[in-house]
Amino acid sequence: MGYSLIKSQFFGADNWCLNFQPFFHHSLLTSLSNGEVYELDWARVEPKSHIKTGETTINQMKVINSDFLNGSLFSTADMTGVKIWDVNSNNCVATIHNDKHTPFLSLDSRHNMLGCGTELSGSDAEVHIYDIRKWDTPLKSLVDSHHDDVTDVVFHPSDANVLMSGSTDGYTNIYDLRQAEEEDALYQVINFSSIHSCGWISPRRIFTLSHMETFAIHELNNKSDEATEPHALEFNDVRKSWNCDYVVDIYPGYVACGSSQEGKGRLRILPLRGESIQLEQAIDIGSAHGDEVVRDVYIPPRQPYLMYTCGEDGHVKIWENTDIQLDVPGQFWDYSNNLNVLDETAEDTVQETTSSEAKHKKKYSRNKKSRKQRFTPY
Repeated sequence: MGYSLIKSQFFGADNWCLNFQPFFHHSLLTSLSNGEVYELDWARVEPKSHIKTGETTINQMKVINSDFLNGSLFSTADMTGVKIWDVNSNNCVATIHNDKHTPFLSLDSRHNMLGCGTELSGSDAEVHIYDIRKWDTPLKSLVDSHHDDVTDVVFHPSDANVLMSGSTDGYTNIYDLRQAEEEDALYQVINFSSIHSCGWISPRRIFTLSHMETFAIHELNNKSDEATEPHALEFNDVRKSWNCDYVVDIYPGYVACGSSQEGKGRLRILPLRGESIQLEQAIDIGSAHGDEVVRDVYIPPRQPYLMYTCGEDGHVKIWENTDIQLDVPGQFWDYSNNLNVLDETAEDTVQETTSSEAKHKKKYSRNKKSRKQRFTPY
């Protein structure tokens, strides 16, 4: 029962494997702490090609989501800027800097756009949004809404007008990109804790995961509730209840968490259905990456019996589970492009689940050595 190891690829004890990006159906990309990105064969995780993006650690990597490009571009964010790479030629086709020349920490790409979040510089950290046909000038810049590092940027899966950003300042912001002024665009502010990652578990449900391993699920406000502080389903510090030392991240359909205690390294996969964590169906893998931290997990929606993991031991691994298959959505809620989740009328369009267990949000302190990565599967 459980997962069995099929294949492992080693990139060196000094190279942490940080982040996955499924490169459509062609291959799997992984980023390393030495600034390299490897394109891996799906079946054997053997390198097909690799690109040296720079001399510093890659903070985030995203495949460029496009309706009209040839599907060969991905982006990397590091201390020097955001670079756009062509896998076919292994060339950098564009480089993005901000006016402050501040390092970029977070990326996301959907709806023919690329969102980029920066480190704190002065009193503010910034979010810049680019049309992927025009890299020289941002489509929109949000420069006053965060006052510490922007650790996550996430487009709404089905509504191109909605963007989310999370920061170590404790805030998760929701923006209506139809608004010209930043003050008007900042539609909802969730005051939670220093944000490790944030994202969508349904069209109107938001998750926040903090650097203190606290977790909550929030409701996207209606237009009529702009002044109302949203309630949250609070899980508080999940390390005890989820029987782990750290949470790798929250993914569509599952949660990955682990233990890195000496001699007790373990990866746990917890099914996520609606707003419920299925603890009784937890799948444990002992010593998945030795005692080292697991940095990313990817379960292909079309092959949910497979799982790819990478970690600070320098390995990328493939696992197989023929006994239990998770329900992993593909493109997330493939609703009509006309769906506007910020409109009041969306309440009649989107089927929601409600929870009577909602509690008021709490604020926790920040304490984390490393920021683990997240990704959006295709």
